[in-house]
Amino acid sequence: MVLSRSGARRAFLFLTVSLTCGVLAAPLARADEGRKVAGVVFPETLPVGGTVLKLNGVGVRVFFHLVNGYATGLYVVTPVHGAEAVMNEPNPKVIYTQFLHDASEHRIKEEFDSIHARYCKVNACGGKNEEAYATFMAHQTAAVGGTSQTILITDQGVSVQRGGKEIVHIDNPDFGKALVASLVGPAAPTESYRNGILGVED
Repeated sequence: MVLSRSGARRAFLFLTVSLTCGVLAAPLARADEGRKVAGVVFPETLPVGGTVLKLNGVGVRVFFHLVNGYATGLYVVTPVHGAEAVMNEPNPKVIYTQFLHDASEHRIKEEFDSIHARYCKVNACGGKNEEAYATFMAHQTAAVGGTSQTILITDQGVSVQRGGKEIVHIDNPDFGKALVASLVGPAAPTESYRNGILGVED
């Protein structure tokens, strides 16, 4: 399904409601209404425009002091469990992250920069990708525990939402592909995190 820019924005508004009712209300949800990971319940399905996305998997970023930093769910049209298959899935896709603890702006940017550096070491990051990444990073700020960040990827580009509000739209669909590849490929922060998003056992 191809979403226009205006269609993507309408889908994002509907997505906000769906996630607010589904994920952020997780403590009130029944076990069969979603997948509970690290105390967060992720809905098994997510409507985006005229497409119902399905939860492919959830990865939890565990830091060296054994503290769960954030949990990320990837929503796709058809769940698959191989990195190449996920990257080749048609859009739209949604990357939903919930911060499990307070995180400073420096810590968040350090994490993204580390992932980005690993991605660019394996893949050729051209000027357009770097420009898109700089725009994305310019809108990353400190997050209080429980804050969510939602990334909607369409054939037109990437929309980023923090705490229920769109903070930036990037008109570069290739950047969306790079974001997904960063989650499921060698650039992922840990193997356990990558396997969680792929929906496979460690």
